[in-house]
Amino acid sequence: MRTAALRITQAELAERLGFTESVVRKWEKRGETITLTHQHAAAMDTLLARLDDDQRHRFESARCVSEAPAVARADADPFDRSDAIAGRLQHLAELRGDGDLVDGLSLALGEIVDRYEVEGPRHLASEVQELRQRVNLLLQQRRHPAHVEQLYLIAARLSGVLAYMAVNCGRFGSARMHCREAQVLASLIEDGEMLAWVRSTESFCAYYAGDFVSSVKLAEEGIALAGSGSQAIRLYSNGLARAWGKLGDAVEVEQAIERALSLADHQNAVPGLTPALTFEPYGKARLMANAATAFLSAGRFDKALEFGGLVEDHVSQSDSVWSRTLVRLDVATALVLQRSPEVEHAVQLGVEALDASADRPIRSIWQRANELGALMESRHRAPSRDYAERLAQWRRSAQPLIAPESGLNRPGQGPRG
Repeated sequence: MRTAALRITQAELAERLGFTESVVRKWEKRGETITLTHQHAAAMDTLLARLDDDQRHRFESARCVSEAPAVARADADPFDRSDAIAGRLQHLAELRGDGDLVDGLSLALGEIVDRYEVEGPRHLASEVQELRQRVNLLLQQRRHPAHVEQLYLIAARLSGVLAYMAVNCGRFGSARMHCREAQVLASLIEDGEMLAWVRSTESFCAYYAGDFVSSVKLAEEGIALAGSGSQAIRLYSNGLARAWGKLGDAVEVEQAIERALSLADHQNAVPGLTPALTFEPYGKARLMANAATAFLSAGRFDKALEFGGLVEDHVSQSDSVWSRTLVRLDVATALVLQRSPEVEHAVQLGVEALDASADRPIRSIWQRANELGALMESRHRAPSRDYAERLAQWRRSAQPLIAPESGLNRPGQGPRG
């Protein structure tokens, strides 16, 4: 540990461990004959766990050399003692037991994802961080190769969840960094599906940061990774179609939605409203909710209302407060923008949306609610007064929670293709 891995003096090792230099000298003098006390052994275990990759490689290489058997004499017993074999078997059994640990971590991650839309990012982010740190520590220890790959996937997903949460809190810089970490982890195990999911989340981040050209580019990169796989529906509908909508290209929106619908039929996608944060394939109702948003931005208000109507029953029956809020805001906006505006109906839907999300606002709701408010203010100030008053109240309580960045999407500045 001292000479090969850390390359430090006895005094430096003693300082790191919190013991005297004489203790370290005694250990090295007595070698294999010494038995460490619980306190000393725990300190060495901690030091071992904190080795970086290079230090650990040097440590393991030196240990293998020191433990290599001497050349056997002709009269020596060529077979290992039973206790040595039993020790190796114990190590192997410990590796095999990692399966239960990995299963438990996967269950913990799934449970957090299931609670996400009920409790929101600010409440759950600390739990995800703690779980991510635990997985990182486990990856620094000796593990079964198959379990190491599973741990890398769990780590990638946890980083991805943190990225998604950061977007919903308006923390775009943090989201990009977590996406980068998730991408590196997924690359290490060559998990194409996870890489496609990360690209989709990067596109999602760029979309809410107002960089729609980058959002299109990232979604297209994700589609190249996903092909016709499980993440493709999300990439076409949530990524590509919505970004093209903000850029005002209704033709590209229609092509992306048609491709997403075709994939949904081919993959037998579930008809209901799958969660917004999920590693599973998007369901048809989630796809149609994204279609309504994309067509609305592209100026196809008839198509926005059509898809909004198709998804309404699923949204109403869902536990997803955010989905109900966002669909209602989209439909309300389309009602205001259509050739024969229905302002009173739009105000009703807008107020319902704000009331539903008052206790757990997220960035996407902030942007669309303000866009609707600016639209009503510019076109129908008097009949929309109820919505304007409710929006002002909602915004005061929501802003500290989702930290919109300066200059982005303030009332009246929200982009609409």
